[in-house]
Amino acid sequence: MLAKRLKLGLFLAALMAALAVLAVACEEEEPAVTGTPTAAAGQRIQGGTLTVQSFEFASLDPHFSSFAQDISLHRMLWRGLYALDKDNAPQPSMAAALPTISADGKTYTIKLRSGLKWSDGQPLTAADFEFGIKRTCNPVVAGEYEYIIDASIVGCAAHYGNKPGFDQALEDAIGVKAVDDTTLEIKLEQAQPTFTIILSLWMTFPAPKHLFTSTSDDWPTDPAKLAYNGPYILTNYTAQASVDLAPNPNWAAPAGVKPTLTKLTIKFIDDLAQANRAFGTGELDFANVDQTQLAAIAAQYPKEYVKSIKPSTRGLEMQLKVPPLDKLEVRLALSQAIDRVKLNEVVYGGGNEPTTTWLPAVTGGPEPDAYAAEIGFNVTSAKEHLKKAGYPDGAGFPTLTILTCDTPSCKKAGEFLVEQLETNLGIDLEQEVVDSATRSKRFTDQQFELFPGGWIQDYPDPENWIVGLYDTGGTLNNYNCSDPEIDDLIEKAHFNTNNTERLKQYQDANKLISTRICGIAPYFHQNDHYLIHDYVVGMKENITGQDGSMAGDWAAEAWGRSK
Repeated sequence: MLAKRLKLGLFLAALMAALAVLAVACEEEEPAVTGTPTAAAGQRIQGGTLTVQSFEFASLDPHFSSFAQDISLHRMLWRGLYALDKDNAPQPSMAAALPTISADGKTYTIKLRSGLKWSDGQPLTAADFEFGIKRTCNPVVAGEYEYIIDASIVGCAAHYGNKPGFDQALEDAIGVKAVDDTTLEIKLEQAQPTFTIILSLWMTFPAPKHLFTSTSDDWPTDPAKLAYNGPYILTNYTAQASVDLAPNPNWAAPAGVKPTLTKLTIKFIDDLAQANRAFGTGELDFANVDQTQLAAIAAQYPKEYVKSIKPSTRGLEMQLKVPPLDKLEVRLALSQAIDRVKLNEVVYGGGNEPTTTWLPAVTGGPEPDAYAAEIGFNVTSAKEHLKKAGYPDGAGFPTLTILTCDTPSCKKAGEFLVEQLETNLGIDLEQEVVDSATRSKRFTDQQFELFPGGWIQDYPDPENWIVGLYDTGGTLNNYNCSDPEIDDLIEKAHFNTNNTERLKQYQDANKLISTRICGIAPYFHQNDHYLIHDYVVGMKENITGQDGSMAGDWAAEAWGRSK
């Protein structure tokens, strides 16, 4: 527990440090496994290849995507004006320096580094950043993360809200302008303390304007039809199989770190038991751990097993537009019928931290058991809530479907949830298992009833956990939470420059989201569990809360081999 407290303190300190930089610039006890091993011995050698496991992306378009496996790949192929360092502080990437911010905090002027080029040799200019941000605001692109900049950048909301049509005049009115080849100007509706951090995120990445005729153009998946400004280029994509990457000869290496690998192959393997076997035979250099076998794998690979705290919350998401999930009494019944401790032990080998709060403590939330009385495991209370909703002992309750992914832990979690709700409430449920890409699309299209899902932090601030996810009509509000009190708190907090007030408003919103189960019944804060061979350099060393679906993937340019 002491180690966890220390890590919490360090994370919060990093958050405060990041905010300070901005101010100046204007998921029962776990099995007995040892801690994270030390970094692999030796330095990176020049050359060699790595073959790693991940999950297939839903979209290759950084101005549209919202899933961790997508974002993981995007950061390898493209980079923005800024990047968060290992301490979560924004540092210049394609920009030459931190932005110059006007006295009222509404105008950002950003100078680009000189001599930037796309992978195809064409100049990378401020116009490419203007083009990329405007793609995110374009209703035809319908970016899942547009909400991050919707109310921030002048005109973005007006253009995005013009669904389903494109309007050139509305696009032209967006407050992003290339003043010249190396100067970008961004105008905000209101001063925003976290905006420099936001400029490190994928929805603000540049787009190779010379390869597009309009911001409405579809984003290609053919590697030959794209250009890249990140550390790697995409050389091959085989759907439902893999991608191959090679070093980008025109990577600007803002931190002086260039890829040493000659080839990086990412294999799409949903079945983590299969991936772990492939790791054991040497076919994979990295794999996510099958948590249904966590203790056995940790014992089998004591030097290769790596565990890290992840700022992530997982839970049972509920589609509120589907009756009877629109009734709070039903949602409370479902939440209180889930034994979170048993779920963590049976399915995940004790590898996560059971919780009743959406916002984790590492990001300003309360302790995991904060709302146990309201939504925690209590079969008697769960039955009473279901009776109040008009379904005594489950009588008359419709059959609902739990949509899960095709990994061992996903399927086992789905089976566990079906058993818990049937046994404790007397209701019938079905589990539907699909591949990861199909599952992602079904969620985005709101074609689900019950969905074991959750959230992985994108940037270290409570707003990233609430804005766009729980405000009425929010871009990522795919469960259709709509609560006037939550809306009011979000409206007050989003642009509040009084940081103490702002954090308290998000904490109050978190309590309502959690206790009213406005879209999700949280059940654990997630830890990451990886297998990494000891000759792999740069993965363990760069593990942070910024990781998407692989260890240290926010800084994949540092990956390499020591032999």
